[in-house]
Amino acid sequence: MAKPAKTDRKAVIEEMRKKQKSADRRRGTAIVTVCVVIVTMVISILAAFSLGRMRFWGSSILATGIFLTYLVPDTLLFIPLFQIVKAVGLLNSYWGMVLVYPTLTVPFCTWIMIGYFQSIPKELDEAALIDGAGHMQMLLKIFIPVALPGIIAATIFAFTVSWAAFVYPMAFLYSADQQVLTVGTVTSLIRADVYKWGMLMAGALVAAAPPLVIYAFLMDYYIAGLTAGATKG
Repeated sequence: MAKPAKTDRKAVIEEMRKKQKSADRRRGTAIVTVCVVIVTMVISILAAFSLGRMRFWGSSILATGIFLTYLVPDTLLFIPLFQIVKAVGLLNSYWGMVLVYPTLTVPFCTWIMIGYFQSIPKELDEAALIDGAGHMQMLLKIFIPVALPGIIAATIFAFTVSWAAFVYPMAFLYSADQQVLTVGTVTSLIRADVYKWGMLMAGALVAAAPPLVIYAFLMDYYIAGLTAGATKG
């Protein structure tokens, strides 16, 4: 009777370790996603405001060029980015993901925000300038509140891309304790030709749940932001 009890104890300990690793991956994925969303929105809002409202020579060409960079697939970028991340000492680190994920999120979010900022009437700029407001005051007190649907749309996009990214973490994170949820679910539950389908489906559900919940409650804002970004600029 002792052997089965010992075996059960080992199985319980192993299962607890797996659950702890899964919790660590969820926490790490959440940290990376939140940091990337913050970095993306700060850069995108400032870039979109300067390109969409502070017109200067070559701004339209630069805005188009920013969007075209989004069309470059990450499968072409991860090799040079791997060298950069390795050179700065962030390989196999969550902060390395915070560094490279904006290459996927910033171009498209900037394009969305440019379209939304350009849809705001010019009279708001003129009224703010007459009242003595600076460009930063205009951005913080006028454009961000008015462009809130576009900001929400860009935030949802940045969140989805950061949460579901696979190629970059697969290439840059190789330790089990540093893997994000998408990669860790696959690498830990697939062994050669053995697929643990039950746990794979459970992991897929956990990974898909946050974006689904966000889209369910904020879909109207997302559609409004994308529509404005597609028809203006």
